[in-house]
Amino acid sequence: MKEYEEKYQETKAKHLVLWKDLISKIFDGVPTSQMTITDRSHIVRILHKIGSSEADNHTFMPAGGGDDLTDSVFSSEDGRIELNFSGNVLIVNPTKLSFHPIGENPEWWYFRLDTSSFNRSKVYEDQQDEETNTHQLIDESELHWSVHFNGEEVLELTSGEYEDRSLWEEGFLGYDEDGREIKMPDTTRIVTRMINGGSFVIFPKYSLYNRNSATYDGRHRKVTNEEFASYIKDVVASLDKK
Repeated sequence: MKEYEEKYQETKAKHLVLWKDLISKIFDGVPTSQMTITDRSHIVRILHKIGSSEADNHTFMPAGGGDDLTDSVFSSEDGRIELNFSGNVLIVNPTKLSFHPIGENPEWWYFRLDTSSFNRSKVYEDQQDEETNTHQLIDESELHWSVHFNGEEVLELTSGEYEDRSLWEEGFLGYDEDGREIKMPDTTRIVTRMINGGSFVIFPKYSLYNRNSATYDGRHRKVTNEEFASYIKDVVASLDKK
């Protein structure tokens, strides 16, 4: 255990230096106060730099849990962007990206991405279940729960062309008039449209915030930008007293 902890602390020290360097490159120096970006092109550029950096990050999701951001690009949907987590793609509607340099230790310097809600794709609205009414109600309930907490998961055939996600398991789109399977385009992928909006926070991967599993409860989403920043300031202040 001691050897593991020593190795962990060495890796942490290395990545916090990289995180500080990343921040300095993004803002041409480390800011001394909160920075807020609303231009979507600028937001994408910053998120791309974070995802492609040697400084490992960990991104906390609106409904809880987290993953490492690996890239960000514009979506084919007008005004929206993609967040890529090693192939797990989320489509979001960004409103602002803020950076919070709290305290002297870069492990508490974090980004917050606020996003707004947008319309469903309508992929699932016109589906008719051929089973019993009870089965249909169960399916609708499960779909509503999934969409409410996780967003709308769909199959993207080409840019902006969506189908039912369950077709991915089938491996084809249906049958043509001759009874032959209709193949999926090579561009087919699964994406999640984060139609409910919400906020994400991005911390250094080796931060204490990420090491505390309790923070996976999505607490950042339940409070405003200012309230969450105040919460982190209180945490840092209490640690400084020890």
